[in-house]
Amino acid sequence: RLKKDSGGGGDDDDGGAAASSEDDEYVDSDDTDEQEATMGSKNNQQQRQPQGAKKKNRKALVSMWDEKAKKAAAQQKRNVFSKDYDSSTHAKGKNKPGQKGYGKAPEGSKSAARAAKAKLWVKQQIGQLISVIKKIGSQSSQGRYEVTFGIIFVAYQDISDTLVGILRRARKYGCVEFEGDMLFQGQSDNVIISLTAKADTWKHMPPAK
Repeated sequence: RLKKDSGGGGDDDDGGAAASSEDDEYVDSDDTDEQEATMGSKNNQQQRQPQGAKKKNRKALVSMWDEKAKKAAAQQKRNVFSKDYDSSTHAKGKNKPGQKGYGKAPEGSKSAARAAKAKLWVKQQIGQLISVIKKIGSQSSQGRYEVTFGIIFVAYQDISDTLVGILRRARKYGCVEFEGDMLFQGQSDNVIISLTAKADTWKHMPPAK
């Protein structure tokens, strides 16, 4: 066992203060060696555990990017604008008329998401059209709201510039009725646009601003 030197005595005040600040406890050199060995073992274990976790994470990342690379390569083979385009591969994965998914973007793709967003927007615009016709139109003898194209054209000047397109889409969904295939300002001002029974149950409306 070793004893730390107290640093000498004497009557000097400074020396006495220095001596009093020293630790007079005994230090066992064997205990110190054992503590250092234990701490070293713990540090090694802590270092080994993160390394194992890092290897697993690295493998997972590699696997993920390999899968993405395979999907990208397969898409490029079906892309007619790609240098890797393969007509035989494209023909195999192409839907024929009448099959489910024909003429539509692949599910889960960004194109499919954009198409769904556009479809929702059209339905919301139809809902707005229905509300405007009910607001500025009048009820017929059958109890249906109707308005002439000339009147709604003027009303829509401060609403949207897509009136004719939305009218045609609304007719396709069975929400409105009017004569003719296309409506023109001036020429079609007296064409009557009537709401159908389906318009009463239409639930899609544009979000409140």
